[in-house]
Amino acid sequence: MKRRGYLELGKRHAFGRPAKKPVGPVAPPPDPASVADFELGTWRVRPALGRMTRADRIVALDKPTLAAILILAEQPAGGINRDQLAARIYGGGTAEDHEPKLRRVLGLLRRVFSEDGAVRIANAPGDAYVLEVGEPVPGRGLKGGDSLVLRDDPGAVDAWTSRKRKRWLAVGLASLVVGGLSLGFYELVDRGHVVLFGVVTNVVSFATEPGEKTSPSFSPDGRQVVYSWRLTDGSGTHLVVRPRGGGSWRPLTQGAGRDVFPAWSPANSRIAFERVTDSGCAVYVVAPDGENERRLGDCDFGAVGRLTWTPDGRSLIYAHRVQPGLSRQLVSYDVDTGKLTGITNPVVGMPGDMQPALAPTGRRLVFVRARATGVEDLSLLDIGTVAVERFTRDRRALAGAAFEAGTQSVIFSSPRGGRYALWRVRLNRSAPELVVASANELRAPATSNDGRLLAYEEWQYATRLTRVPGDPSGTPAEVHSAAAALERQPQLSPDGSQLVFVSNQGGHEQLWLAPVAGGTARALTASDLDYLETPRWSADGRLVVFAGSRKGQFEIWTVAVADGHLERIVDDGVSRAPSFSHDGRWLYFASTRSGSWQIWRSAWPAGGTTEMLTTEGGLAALESRDGEALYYVRADRPGLWLRNPAPGGDETLVAPDFSPADWANWALTETAVWFIRRPDIGPPELDRYSIGNHLVNSVRALPDLLDSSGMTVTADGEGVIVATIASARADLKLATLE
Repeated sequence: MKRRGYLELGKRHAFGRPAKKPVGPVAPPPDPASVADFELGTWRVRPALGRMTRADRIVALDKPTLAAILILAEQPAGGINRDQLAARIYGGGTAEDHEPKLRRVLGLLRRVFSEDGAVRIANAPGDAYVLEVGEPVPGRGLKGGDSLVLRDDPGAVDAWTSRKRKRWLAVGLASLVVGGLSLGFYELVDRGHVVLFGVVTNVVSFATEPGEKTSPSFSPDGRQVVYSWRLTDGSGTHLVVRPRGGGSWRPLTQGAGRDVFPAWSPANSRIAFERVTDSGCAVYVVAPDGENERRLGDCDFGAVGRLTWTPDGRSLIYAHRVQPGLSRQLVSYDVDTGKLTGITNPVVGMPGDMQPALAPTGRRLVFVRARATGVEDLSLLDIGTVAVERFTRDRRALAGAAFEAGTQSVIFSSPRGGRYALWRVRLNRSAPELVVASANELRAPATSNDGRLLAYEEWQYATRLTRVPGDPSGTPAEVHSAAAALERQPQLSPDGSQLVFVSNQGGHEQLWLAPVAGGTARALTASDLDYLETPRWSADGRLVVFAGSRKGQFEIWTVAVADGHLERIVDDGVSRAPSFSHDGRWLYFASTRSGSWQIWRSAWPAGGTTEMLTTEGGLAALESRDGEALYYVRADRPGLWLRNPAPGGDETLVAPDFSPADWANWALTETAVWFIRRPDIGPPELDRYSIGNHLVNSVRALPDLLDSSGMTVTADGEGVIVATIASARADLKLATLE
């Protein structure tokens, strides 16, 4: 049953790919016995022997793989259509009829050719492939070992049979050779993805001028990059184009509004983008020289976000809302005809679908599905179907994704290890792997058409600790700041004299202490942890408990305020968000040791008894001042929740509009809970829930808030102290995927 208000879900023709009929009669592949040996880049192809060689490398080729090489080597004008290639190799049908086999053949060849990069099987317009031959990529030569390349000695079988050994010996040896080849091919296809495409090398700064440079997109040949540039002088946000090798940039757009999320068409003829003005958001296309700018459609009602092209360059895919109350839906827009067709159909009530990334083959679409603000995972859709499959389970806000070469893995930006970094997830549902991390936040990964180049944003923030009055007419005031430092998650000591907070002053994150009345701050810790978060005071003010991570593995620590002594108290790698009970007898924390984020408590300080309190989910908990109630937030759905501090009992939703993205942005007093609410459109707002009368009042907008800002209540209980953004800078980085 169609959900009211959504666009009709599209079929294949909505992507510029009409339903296909079997290909008619086609020429068979060349007869290997009649094709002379020939050079292909640094490789020598020997068709009669069914092999390729390069220096000491010998790669045996099965019949379909050899046929694919011979057909591609014919170099027809514009390449060979995918269906034609499949029909010639396998004798009729379409590419879909032979999808797994054709994917294996092309994937194998691409991985073998990628060893030095002199030969590439590139995608061409019209769903075609073309063989590109050039010079080896600098830095890529012969590998040190042979584990990823097959060796074959077919003469061995002939030698045994020529000596008239028993037939079973020849058959047995042939079986060993075939088994070895099968194992080698498996290793090449499976491990080759990691070895050849998994390592990020040659990282260079690309765009470092003042301002925010965001949303990079490669030209089809990978030689240029278009991106959005927000200038520091407030003159606007426009698109610019720059050669990949560096050099001068040139403007692409100008005028009123913010031009964001550029996407270069595979056909090289157009660049799409979104323009946000006071009147709304619209999708545009413009020629790479800045000419022929044209408005296509709208992206209103908060649906602004990333766009992606279909491989033929005919259609765009982006997030869209028909009306404000609906979830964001992914649609395709035919640039020539103006036809708008629904692709996804999310459940009404959730934020919906966004940040689409289409594989170069056009057959797989990855996108972010948000079940609540900040509750996001990557989802996969095979084009031509309507079944959406979730293949990450982090339930954390995401900041972009891009396919790697071979389209069997995706690089995405996630804060799953603390701050935003680049991770890889394979489509076989293996655990995500860390790809690139930094002391700064890394967002918006983009790959070139061949999957060999990677671009991304690197964000640097400077913050100030700010006192925000509960009276909307009051003026916020700075409490503490350090030049060019990111300082966050302040917590007021029990006596109200000091603030503990996380700071990267000095180049590495540590906990710091600063007098509330003013004065010199000092470092409290000297740890080597990658990331620190959520410091909380003990009731007597002698200890601070906090969570820290190494490569995404979280542990819980305490530090003595007097001498900085560190002690690790929970070392399972899956626990965070600690806090003490009001009387110091219990330590609350969140952990996934049961399989999902739940609230636990452990006897303190003796340890021993550890109990799981929640069963339906929990990520951060604070006990009430009288010890009678436990307030907490969940990772999987919005709301502020209430339960008994002991195991068992009911759970009550007390404030439904608290976003999981702000699980660190709330504070508790005897009379109220202060928290952040994020409207669908507009900046975050500070709200106050009254424990006495159960009413929620909006206090004021907080436009300069980070997800990880943190919050503590002032000593008088009449306001909060939060980290607000003093300055933000986003540069672009370029890298090679080996």
